[in-house]
Amino acid sequence: MKPAGQRIGLGLAAVGLLVAGFAAMAGRLVYIHIRLGPDLTAYADARRQSEVKIPARRGRIVDRRQRILAGSLDVRTIYADPALIPEPEQTARDLALVLDVPYDELVRRLSRRSLRYVVLQQGATEAQVGRVMELRSSVRGLGVTMEPRRSYPMNSLAAHVVGFVGAEGTGLAGVELRYDKWLRGRDGKRLVWRDPHRRPVFQEADSYVPPQNGMDVVLTIDAVVQEFLERQLAERVTFHAAESAVGVVMVPSTGEVLALANYPAYDPAQAGKTAPELLRNRVLTDPVEPGSIFKPFVMAKALAENLTRPDEVIFCHNGLYVTGKRMLHDHHPYGSLSVEQILSKSSNIGMAILGQRLGNQRMYDALYRFGFGRLTGIDLPGEGEGLMLPVRQWNSFSTTSVPMGQELAVTPIQMISAFCALVNGGRFVPPRVVRQIVSPSGELVEDRSRPENERTVLDPQVAETMRAMLVKVVTEGTGRPCDLKLWQVMGKTGTAQVPRKDRRGYDGYLASFIAAAPAHDPAVAVLIMVRRPSRNGYYGAQVALPGVKAVLEQTLTYLGVPPDGHQQPAVGVPTDLRLVATD
Repeated sequence: MKPAGQRIGLGLAAVGLLVAGFAAMAGRLVYIHIRLGPDLTAYADARRQSEVKIPARRGRIVDRRQRILAGSLDVRTIYADPALIPEPEQTARDLALVLDVPYDELVRRLSRRSLRYVVLQQGATEAQVGRVMELRSSVRGLGVTMEPRRSYPMNSLAAHVVGFVGAEGTGLAGVELRYDKWLRGRDGKRLVWRDPHRRPVFQEADSYVPPQNGMDVVLTIDAVVQEFLERQLAERVTFHAAESAVGVVMVPSTGEVLALANYPAYDPAQAGKTAPELLRNRVLTDPVEPGSIFKPFVMAKALAENLTRPDEVIFCHNGLYVTGKRMLHDHHPYGSLSVEQILSKSSNIGMAILGQRLGNQRMYDALYRFGFGRLTGIDLPGEGEGLMLPVRQWNSFSTTSVPMGQELAVTPIQMISAFCALVNGGRFVPPRVVRQIVSPSGELVEDRSRPENERTVLDPQVAETMRAMLVKVVTEGTGRPCDLKLWQVMGKTGTAQVPRKDRRGYDGYLASFIAAAPAHDPAVAVLIMVRRPSRNGYYGAQVALPGVKAVLEQTLTYLGVPPDGHQQPAVGVPTDLRLVATD
């Protein structure tokens, strides 16, 4: 037996070791609590809590009379929490038998472990939801919720104006893209506590953040006028076996676009399955060599510079004009024509002579003021500037080509905007498709109904003279078939050649007609261009004019514009209507 002193020493050593151990443990606990505590708490809370998104409803797109062109519907959405699915491949096999999603895509989505919420299918049927609920008994991490999905009640009507959204609900084209920040709203959220099986137990107090629904966008488009235009484009393409057609209906005095269409069109709800070339808004993006519908702008400049007058008689060389190394022809051999007749009969030679009087610089300046070679400023994405070379690159061929609508390319929206300026007293008003932005409760947020950035491009007296000359085109010239009984029409025909894509030269024709009525105070202007007609004629008067005539007559009747014989002022467009949002 050890001496008592030694035993006491050993006891004290053991007590010391025990105290030191407790001290170390206490220090470790303090370290965990102070240094690691916040991280560990957050790690635990992340597995006990989850933030549930409450989707905001995307704002509506409506026409000027509140007809819904784009809205949102609540649909069943099947989702997954990939972090809770241990066997993505097997789960994907089970779901592939139920959902309309390929197996490989399901595997890809279920393997994204860093995400806690992945949409598997929107718009699920009751049968699909029932089967998924059965799978939930053996597979954690599957769920069903209700989410808003974009819908287009009028299908393809005004598709190139409205645009479409992507899988995540973000605007990708048209108004959906340009006004996405107004339309999309802001999602809400709530914090939910869950048990070890990830089942919701209760909601965190004061954690609910309500969603803010998107604003409604009110267009200048009128769905009825849009239908008039689209029907005529389809008929023109079908009857003439054409490649495609474009058209615009616009109010000259305000710049409001009542209709804008490309044919063939597409269904915005099926945009992801549509060929890219059909999605392009060719009214804004595709420049074309305009041909004779371009002649009024050069003639207006010649009149403005006092280089001619409507009654001046010019010798048109009996259909063959040799200037330098170039020979110009008319479709019909004309001898002497008045300037008025040069426009109404669309004489290339007469226009070339006026171009020589003007010279390149003055001609270029006038065309640029009318908006050619630059953006119109329309509130839609993707607009192109067309193609008008700098004047330093013009030559003697340009001097006689440009007055005939050759050697440059313009977009349809540039053409009708410039024409509206010509018939609107020389005032250029930028085109636009949006009138108002309105809150979900119906309050006006932004008013865009008043024209902005107007500019004078032509002396009003010269513009008045041009209106009278454009009337003669319809009463005496190439536009005679467009003469209406109740309203006096003014306009211009055009037949241009379409350049080849693979080599130099031309391949087919572009038939065009542009017009406005009533002539004394135009309420609407209409442009239709038909590309590569292959039967029943190819001239603008044969192909495009009948469509413009029908749209003009239908639109003027629909808008209640008084006939020319009445003394009342012309009725422009329907009066402003206050939008009241409804679900």
